[in-house]
Amino acid sequence: MFSVLVDLINAPKDAVKGQKGSLLGSLIDAVLLVYSLAFCFFRVGELVPIMNTYPLEFKTGLIGAVSLRLMLPNRSISQLVHVSALIALVYAMDAYLIKPLPAASEISTQTIFITGANSGVGFETARQLVVNYGLNVILGCRSPAKCNAAVNAINANANEGSASSLLIDLSNFDSVKQAAAQLSERKVDVLYNNAGFAPDLGSPVNEYLLDPSFTAMHLSHYLLTELLLQGNPSLRVVNTSSGTHHLCAIPFAYLPENLLHLIEWNPGCVDEQFLQLGIRTPTDSGAYFQAKIANIMHAISIPHNHPQATSVAIDLGWVGTSIQPWMKLSISPTSMKLMRDTQTGVLPAMHAILSSNEELLNGHGENRKWNDGGIIMNTMGKTEEPYNMSWWTGNLSREKMFELGHKLWVTSERTITSLTSN
Repeated sequence: MFSVLVDLINAPKDAVKGQKGSLLGSLIDAVLLVYSLAFCFFRVGELVPIMNTYPLEFKTGLIGAVSLRLMLPNRSISQLVHVSALIALVYAMDAYLIKPLPAASEISTQTIFITGANSGVGFETARQLVVNYGLNVILGCRSPAKCNAAVNAINANANEGSASSLLIDLSNFDSVKQAAAQLSERKVDVLYNNAGFAPDLGSPVNEYLLDPSFTAMHLSHYLLTELLLQGNPSLRVVNTSSGTHHLCAIPFAYLPENLLHLIEWNPGCVDEQFLQLGIRTPTDSGAYFQAKIANIMHAISIPHNHPQATSVAIDLGWVGTSIQPWMKLSISPTSMKLMRDTQTGVLPAMHAILSSNEELLNGHGENRKWNDGGIIMNTMGKTEEPYNMSWWTGNLSREKMFELGHKLWVTSERTITSLTSN
């Protein structure tokens, strides 16, 4: 009887505890769901290459983790499995599956010029090249103070290599020409066209009556590349592109036709209409995608027009830099492992700069030659052919995009010539 009374007294307390436990468990489930969705969004640049390279292993792991998550009767253990799967995936993406960098003894490169090098990806790439590989890196920047500070920070930890600075303003073609003239005094082995930014919507046309974002992120890099190739025909060119270039095709492959009016850019982004009119309009919502696919088109076309040169367009994925204000917060996607930090994020750039010509084409077939065009390097440090995803089809096939790339080259050449001939 006494035990029954105790149970009756404790029953309301146990019910409250049960409700609290249930609420806490639901809250944890909700947090894990939101985090997982954010993880897939920010980490899609790493997820896609892994799924393509290891399809069976990825599917098996995903099905196993989801099955355990749903079938385990104990909610706490189920949540622990969820967290463990995410931790394992981060480790695989950021360490285990990334292609190892070549040893310093294997490197023949000596001098590299990097645009946008005083911060973010450019700075970290320069730092690793100087400190870890003993190479000579010229940092291209707009601000003398920021450039000198970056050079001093790198050289403070350098042993054999060194960093130096060179002013270049990619919004101004004369500045680009002056920088190229100074670089002609030194043999540059690798040009890393890295500088980029998130364009401000509606920015007016610049002094050249061109979209300022396309001018800085493509046309000036095109001009710089052409000028440096005059001094070194076997130049390695590396362009920072972005996985967002796939948005030039994905909506048009999968969205219903009655929704395509919501997309403000044309199929392929850099099509005939854009080359004729779009480059001469204020910055629109597709400006970043247009610049990034132009970086890919440029890299593909370089060996077609300069047979001794090699070129790689790289996808870094989401990297915790200062390109967006929210990336600099103390609690940021980087701190929560939703995106890579710069030290890990620059590894594709390091591979593209340091790997030999033969290594970069390894796995592309014995008949693949550089004069077939430049290549893409994914976030895992592995090269792949451009436009190889299923959504590049129909009117946006690989052949069509190569054709548009040629038209971009011709337009870039004519535009630059008309504006810099005096």
